[in-house]
Parts: sequence; C-alpha cells; structure tokens
Amino acid sequence: MLIGPLLLSLVLADAGQAPVAGGTTLHVPFLPQTEALCGGAAAAMLFRYWGERHADVQQFEPLVDRRAGGIAEDVLERAIRERSWTTQRLDGSLAALRAHLAAGQPLMLLIEDRPQRYHYVVLVGADDRAVYVHDPAWGPSRRLGVEQLDRAWKATGYWTLLVLPDRARQAARPDAAPKTRALHTATTAVAGPTSECDRLIDAALDDIAARGLDAAGDILGQARTRCPQSSRPLAELAGVRFSQRRTSEAVAFAEQAVQLNPADAYAWDVLGSGRFVANDLHGALAAWNHVNKPQLDSVHIEGLRHTRYALVARALQLTPNALLTEKDYRFAERRLHQLPDRLSARIGYRPEPDGFATVDIVVVERPVRPTGLVQWAAAGAQTLIDRELTATVPGRTGQGEVWSASWRWWDDRPRGAFAFAAPRVGRLPGVWRVDGSWEAQTYSIDGRATRETRSRAGIGIADWITANLRYQLAVGLEAWNGSTRAASIGAALERRLFGDRVSVTGSSAHWTTLSGGSHVRRGAIGARFRSSEQATGFVAIGGAGLEHVSAAAPLALWPGAGDGRARGGLLRAHPLLEDNVVAGPVFGRRIHSLNIEGQRWFEGPALLRFGAAAFVDAAGASDRLPGAVGRARQVDAGVGLRVRLPGRDGTLRIDYARGLVDRADAVTVGWQAQ
Repeated sequence: MLIGPLLLSLVLADAGQAPVAGGTTLHVPFLPQTEALCGGAAAAMLFRYWGERHADVQQFEPLVDRRAGGIAEDVLERAIRERSWTTQRLDGSLAALRAHLAAGQPLMLLIEDRPQRYHYVVLVGADDRAVYVHDPAWGPSRRLGVEQLDRAWKATGYWTLLVLPDRARQAARPDAAPKTRALHTATTAVAGPTSECDRLIDAALDDIAARGLDAAGDILGQARTRCPQSSRPLAELAGVRFSQRRTSEAVAFAEQAVQLNPADAYAWDVLGSGRFVANDLHGALAAWNHVNKPQLDSVHIEGLRHTRYALVARALQLTPNALLTEKDYRFAERRLHQLPDRLSARIGYRPEPDGFATVDIVVVERPVRPTGLVQWAAAGAQTLIDRELTATVPGRTGQGEVWSASWRWWDDRPRGAFAFAAPRVGRLPGVWRVDGSWEAQTYSIDGRATRETRSRAGIGIADWITANLRYQLAVGLEAWNGSTRAASIGAALERRLFGDRVSVTGSSAHWTTLSGGSHVRRGAIGARFRSSEQATGFVAIGGAGLEHVSAAAPLALWPGAGDGRARGGLLRAHPLLEDNVVAGPVFGRRIHSLNIEGQRWFEGPALLRFGAAAFVDAAGASDRLPGAVGRARQVDAGVGLRVRLPGRDGTLRIDYARGLVDRADAVTVGWQAQ
C-alpha cells in the first residue's frame, strides 16, 4: 500500500485530572467498577498507570466472593503477584502516602465505605487538607478530607498496597512517552494470490512514488481502465485523496471499492477514517466494524457531580476490550440521553493507532437552581409562558434520581404535580418514574363552562430494547370529578428510522372503572420527521398523527389541536383555549393532524441561536362536544421566530398563523420539542 488511512493526530488521555493546588496529583487512568469488582478496577488502574494500556477490570471477576460482596485482600494481592507484578504492604500514615505520591507511585487503599462494607480505591493526589482518590464506584478524583479518610481507613487497619511493575514496565510507562501520537498509517492488504492486475497496480504505485501524489489520479485511472473489476485502484486512490485531505473524494472512492470487493479491508479502513474526519461517527464505526475495529479500551465520563460514575457506565452497557460496534454506540447514546439528571450530554470516541478506541462522555447535570443571568432569564421565560412554576432537584444518594414538583396557576385550569425518576432501580434496567397529579380543566359545552377534575398516581418504566426501539409501560390509579375511580395500564413503542430522522410511535391505554360504568380505551399512532438535530442551516420538520378515545372517556382524555397548551397537537391559528376554557373547534374523541415546517437558522452568539420558520398545520376532529363552534377541519399557515435557549429542553417559538379555511388568525408562544 502506498498510502494508509491517516487517522487524526490524537492526544492521549491523561485520565483528565487537573493538578491539586499546593499538592501532588498523579495522572492515573480511571476505570469504573462492575458489580463487586472495586478491587479489580483499582488493580487495573494501577496496571494502566505503569504502562499496561489495555488492562481489563473483568480479568479479576473470577476472584469475587459473592457472599462477601468483593475480593478478599490476600486473594487480590496474590492475583496481582501472579500477573508478574510486585506488591508491598505499607505503613498506613499520611506521611507515607505523601512520600509515595511525591515519588510518582499511586497506592491502593482499603476503606470502610459504609458500616461493615469495605471498598478499594486508588490514591492519586493529596494537599494539606485532603487526599484525592479514584473511587471505582463514585468516580475520578473523589475528595476525602483528612479526618474523613482517617475514619474510613482506620476501620481496615490502614490497609495500603503498593503495586510496582518490573523495571522494563517502569521504563515504558506513559508518563515517559510523548503525549501525542503520530498519524497512523495502516498497511492492511487484501490477501490472495498475485494477479496480473496486482502487478499492474504495484507498478502504478511505484510510478506514483516517483512522480508524486498529484499524478495519482491519472496513473490509477489507467489501472482502473485495465482492471475494471478490481477494487485496488479505487482503494489506493481513496488513500491518496485522504492523505491530501480531500475527504469527500476519499469516502466516495472507498465506497466504490467496497461495492466491488466487500472483502477489501484496506478500503473499509480508509472509508472509516474518511467518515470519522467528516464527523460521521456512526458511519465510521459501521465501516471499521467490517475489519473488526475498533476494540473499546475504556469509557471516560466527565461532569458527574450527583450521580455515581459506575451507575452511568453500567447503564451504557459498553464492554471494554470488545468490539465497539455502531449498534452498541448508538444504544449507549440512547441510554445516555434518557438519564433523568441530565441537562445535556455529549458522547464521542477517539480512535487509537493500535486499533482501540476510547469513548468520551460529557454530562451536564441539572443544577439545583439556574446559574447565570441567561439561565435565569430562560427559566423565567418558560415559567411565564406556561404559567407553571416547576422545581427540579437532584437527589443526594448518587443513584441519579431526580425529584420534581410543579404548580400551574391558571384560574380555570390549575394543576399540581410531583414526580420521582431514577435510572436502574436496583438491578432493574431502564428509567423508573413515580408520579402524582391533580388538575382541573374547564370546557365549553353548549356555550356553558363545565369544570372537570382529574387526580392520578402511578408508576412507569421506559427503556430502549434495541438501539432503535424504545418502550414505555405505566400503571396507575385515577379519580375523575371526585367520584369515578379507575385503574389504568398503558404501553407505548417508539421506532427510530433513517439515522434518527424519522420516529414512529404507537400507544394504547385502558382504564378499568372501580366504581361501575363503562371501561375507557385510548389509542394513538404518529410519525415525526426531522432533517437534522442541529440548529444550523436549513432544517425541515414534520409530523402526522391519529388519536382516539372511547365514548365513556372523560374530557381530560380527549385529544385536540391548538397552540400546544391545552393539548399537544398544533393548529396555530385556532388556539384551543378561549379565556382559559377549552372551546377550540378541533377538539373531539378522534383527531387527525399533519404539520410541516421549514426552519432557517442564523449564525449568532453561542448562547442564543435564532431562526425563522414557515409552517402549515392541518387537523380535523370527529365526535366533538355539543355546541362546538367552528369547522371541524382546519388548515393554517404561518411564519415564526425560533430561539434556542441554554439550559432548556426544546426551542422557544413565537408564531403568527392564519386559517386558510375560515380566515381566523392568532399569535401564539410555546415550546417546540427537540
């Protein structure tokens, strides 16, 4: 091969810890534990520090005593020595800890994490008031005050272990190596006997080496003409274009090469590299997976303050030292974005020259209160627009739980609600939610205002079954108008298609009345389209749906279309609410709707993004309320402003719409789901 697929110039992960002011910090790679494997994680961290770059936590899994809930100290120490490492028990004193840190030697400590529950950690830093440990359960650089450490450490007799490699490993440790990697050149060739075309292409490569890369197009073009069924000229030309930073051409030639020969490993490698440089992370993995690359080295998570590191790592279900597939990566994305305590999150990966990759995750957790003027303004705007005050507080157990409460102060439609959400309750996967609410709504029936109330308490779970299929299940108890009581059960499925551009949903719910009367059923199907998740350039979005409830359903369950407040459907020239009373024309037991919108986003400040929109809404209702005013089927068109606010889910919209059927018009303000 003349040119290999050149990967990015990568900066090696230092374990990401900043030096402690006035103290010492060692750059020890962090690894989270799987269940009961804190000792294995601590040992693997020390192995990696001393140069064994892909040391795996799971190699210690057979040593776990399930009844004791971990690995005994003597068993762990013996296992480390059996792997040709040196161990030494040390005097448990702060002075000794600081001395070894100063000598560049991290230490393994055993502390009492909870009463009669012991836990291995790795000492990585210290200052005058505290030490810093990599805690396999909590996360990297956990701070322990000197007194806090003494209490936890004393319970184990100040157990301390120094782990050292042999001299060859010490000389090769990462701290002694350059921090950057050179560009990677792959030399994977397609196996097989040498053919006439192979000899012709080898000669062409020699000619390119003599004349320069600029001549590659003409030289390899001649080879393509003489060997039209061979993938090698295309693969070599893709490699040349990649080295010239002509990425789109490299990808195109590599795609043609793998179509001719799906076994061309070099072409797949170039294709993966080109897609990665073009920021097509999913496409890059799909290509590299054809040549069994990359293997997952580790998962690095930054930004966690409330949630234990190990809990998030387990939820993502990424296995170190296994092939990082496109399917597994997308699955991890899904589960990351459903964490309740997540305000925002980002996931990516860094390919390494040796065929491994590191997954990097940054999580911004929900603050107890808005931080900064812009976030206060965004929270205030949402509160005033929705007329609903919401407080969301993260839990303090480290399990990623979130508590929330809200109150809507509209005169004719007040609502109070609370909710608790947590990921992975015990060993159960998914996000669990317990919620309760009370609300009142006022409806116009034959011109008279009729008030209904609904109270509810329930529990539900949601999770991704596959990378593209999500389910929701919920059960609850309800009371309507203070008299009718019912037990409910509901389920929903969501299917993602075409690289997340299309989402298809279906849901069904059933209410069994406990105080007599007919049972109630509700069903809905819908589809949504979005050309891009990013608020850049031109974005097209659209949606269509059908909702239906049975004849005995209370009005609180009826669907409708309006400005998005009283019900979710959009028909922006015909708000459902008139003086806080549900009186819009498209409200009934059966609703069908269609929305199409084009957005043009403008370049601007990083904190605020602005865009213009044009849209068409269409909706119709069947089995409406008695005395309903206006036509049951409407088509609206309009224009609007879009604003992306920091710290808020979705997009603020300000719209003007006009009805094409009855010439009604309205200005509406609301939120558009992302």
